[in-house]
Amino acid sequence: MTKRIERSNIMILQEKILEDLKNEGKYSNGDVKLELTQDGVDMIFNKKENIRETLLTGIDKKEILNANPAEIQVTDFISKNTKITKDTKQQLILSSSGGIEDCVDELLNFCYRMQETYDKTASHITRMFGSYILIVRRNDELKAIYSTPSPMKYCPLMFKLLREIGGDIADNLLASLKNGKQDEYQKHMLDLINNVVIKGGGFNDNRPLNSCEKNVTFGASEIMSDAMQTGKIDAAVIVSNNLGTVITTTPVTTQGVVKRMTGLFYTTPSPDLVKGAFKNDIIPVFPFTGKIDQVEGVKQAIKLGFKNISVSVAANDNYKLKELSSLETEGINIYRFGLCATGINNETAEIMAQNADIVWSCASKPVRELIAPKAISQVGVKIPVYILSKRGWELVKPRIGEIDGKFDLDGVILADGENMPVIYNKQGELVSMKFSELDERCVDCPEPCV
Repeated sequence: MTKRIERSNIMILQEKILEDLKNEGKYSNGDVKLELTQDGVDMIFNKKENIRETLLTGIDKKEILNANPAEIQVTDFISKNTKITKDTKQQLILSSSGGIEDCVDELLNFCYRMQETYDKTASHITRMFGSYILIVRRNDELKAIYSTPSPMKYCPLMFKLLREIGGDIADNLLASLKNGKQDEYQKHMLDLINNVVIKGGGFNDNRPLNSCEKNVTFGASEIMSDAMQTGKIDAAVIVSNNLGTVITTTPVTTQGVVKRMTGLFYTTPSPDLVKGAFKNDIIPVFPFTGKIDQVEGVKQAIKLGFKNISVSVAANDNYKLKELSSLETEGINIYRFGLCATGINNETAEIMAQNADIVWSCASKPVRELIAPKAISQVGVKIPVYILSKRGWELVKPRIGEIDGKFDLDGVILADGENMPVIYNKQGELVSMKFSELDERCVDCPEPCV
C-alpha cells in the first residue's frame, strides 16, 4: 500500500502546479517536469546527483559510495494508476492516469517520498579554511567523517568567527592550522564540525530561516540583503544547507537561509525545512533533491518574473559566471558574485574578472594577481572584496550606508590601479583612501595565498 505524505506539505506546491497545467499544459521546477496528456499527467523526475569525487581528494572510495544516494525501490511509492515508463541513473519518467487533481496529488506524493528517502541517508559537503568536509547521516546521527587538508595556516575572518562560538575546540583547530600538522588539523576540524556546527544547529530541520543576524561586515548575503532592502534587487539566488539552490525575495530570508555558513557544495533536502522555506516565501529550486545549480536557479527566477537578480557561485564553479552572463537580456539584470575563491586556477580567475560584478578574494593568489588590477573599488583590507563594475558598486553602497550612515558615498571616485578607492573600518568608522595611499596594503590577511 502506498504511504501518503502529510496533505499540507503537498498543498504547498499543488495549487501552482494545477494552475500551470490548466493554463499552459505543463509545469516545471529544477527537479520535475509535468505535462498534461489525454489520459492524465506525465512527469519527468530528475534523481539526486552523486557527490563530485574531485572535491574530496584522498578519501576512501568506499566512503564516497556510502555517501552517494542509494538506489531506491520506487515501485513502493506509486499506486496502480501510475506507471514507471523509464528508469535510468539520472531520471524517472512516470505516467499517471485519471483526473488532473488526482494525478498531481499522486505524483507529488511520489516526489515527497523520494525527498524523505534522500533525507534518511543525508550527505553534505561544506568548506572551511579551504578544506572540503564530508558530513553524512549514520544511524540517524549526522556526523562529519572526512576533511581534506588545508592549504592555509591563517584566516582572520574564520579565526574571529570560530573564537566567538567554538571555545576550546576552535582553539585546538586554530593551533593545529598554524603549526601545519595536517593529521591533527583534520581531526580537530571534524571535532569542530560535529560539536560546534552540527550540535549548534547548523543543519537542524527546524532552524529559523528568517533571522537577520549579520556576521560579516562585507559578506555576500549581507550585501544582498541590504541591496534588497533598498530595492536594488528583487531576488537572490543563493545556497542553503538542506535546501540546495534557493530563491529568496526578502532581506531577512536572504540573510537567514545562510547565517554563518562558510560554503556549501553538496546537500540533501530536509522535508521539514523545505516546508518551512515555502512558508517563509523562500523558493527551493530543487525541493525534492536539494541540488545546487545556480544557473538553473537564475533561469527559474527569470521564469517567475524577477528582473533584478543577484546570484552567488563558489570555488571552481565560478567558471559558470560566463554562462550566467549570457542569461542577461533587455530588462533582466543579473548581478554576479564570485565567492570562496581559495584554490581556483588562473583560467577561472580570468572568467571571474570578465563576468563578475563583485569578487571575494579569500586566500586566492590568482584573484589578487589577475582580478584586483581590474577592480574599480575595494571594501575591506584583511580579506579584500573587489568591485569590478559600476552596478556592483551600486549594490555595495546600501551595505556601506548600513554600517556607517555618516560615510560620504558621494565622495568616492571609482577608478582602477593605484587610484582605486579602498573603503575599510578604521577605529570604528569607515574611511576611504586611494590604494596608493594605504600605509599597509595587507594587514592581518590570509596566508599563504594559493
